[in-house]
Amino acid sequence: MIAEGAFVKTLFPTGEQPRRPGLLHICYCLAVTRPIVLMAYSSSRPWPSGMPLPPGVRIFDGAEAARLNQRPFVLNLNRLAKLPLTRDWFPELDTPSQGVVAVAPPTLRDQLLKTMMELAQRRRELIQKLGP
Repeated sequence: MIAEGAFVKTLFPTGEQPRRPGLLHICYCLAVTRPIVLMAYSSSRPWPSGMPLPPGVRIFDGAEAARLNQRPFVLNLNRLAKLPLTRDWFPELDTPSQGVVAVAPPTLRDQLLKTMMELAQRRRELIQKLGP
């Protein structure tokens, strides 16, 4: 079930079309207030070596990603979308898994939420907000 801490297949909006469903990504669910879900963007594109991480970006290496049934990825807690909980945004919503590929353990969920909240309180201007 789509809930806080779930990694979910989502049609995350693009910067070019921020109010429309975009390309399929596995994104991280920060909060659910039905019928709205707050999702953070992720990418399997490797982070460029030598490039410093901006606030809100977290790299999951092979071992950590494997524990979440994924390959290495980058989570962008500074790129968020408030999305309606519909098939337009969550294409596998009507399946038994609802597109959930993994659920973060409580300690990881707490860490990610804390990072996002600190970013929202101290560096709000760094957060890209997308969604309808």
